[in-house]
Amino acid sequence: MPISDADLRKVGAQRRLAAHRELRVIVEATLAGRPQTAIAELLGVSQPHISRTITAVRRANDGVLRVAPVSVFDIVDERDAGEIDTATMMDRLRAIDHTEGHVPEVNGVPTDAYVRGSWDDIELAYQQDKLTYEEYEQLFRAHRARARALTAKA
Repeated sequence: MPISDADLRKVGAQRRLAAHRELRVIVEATLAGRPQTAIAELLGVSQPHISRTITAVRRANDGVLRVAPVSVFDIVDERDAGEIDTATMMDRLRAIDHTEGHVPEVNGVPTDAYVRGSWDDIELAYQQDKLTYEEYEQLFRAHRARARALTAKA
């Protein structure tokens, strides 16, 4: 029997989740004061792998070692990996107070950079066919309703 797109999507999601979870436990164990050698032994990896992971996380966070928050893609991957159902995924995605991307300014002058917001990840997930049109539409409506409610309060 040929491998389906769903099978490939599931294995890809499982691989990404495993990598993200490994990174998360390495950072959490390090922050808890566990020695790198002990972390490596328990994970079945080398101590240099632990050291490189910690260095990469610090580099990505301006020198700060911190656990990355769960992202839109993590939640979608949990559904695609078969760990949660679509209703749970949608509830979790709707619960996020999504941020909009923006162009930062320096002394009132827009830069040529773009800072992604979490809503950009929803749009990218839809463009990559990780979310259906119906799922995207539900999230879009919830996002806009939240924005309108905040505007009305101001």
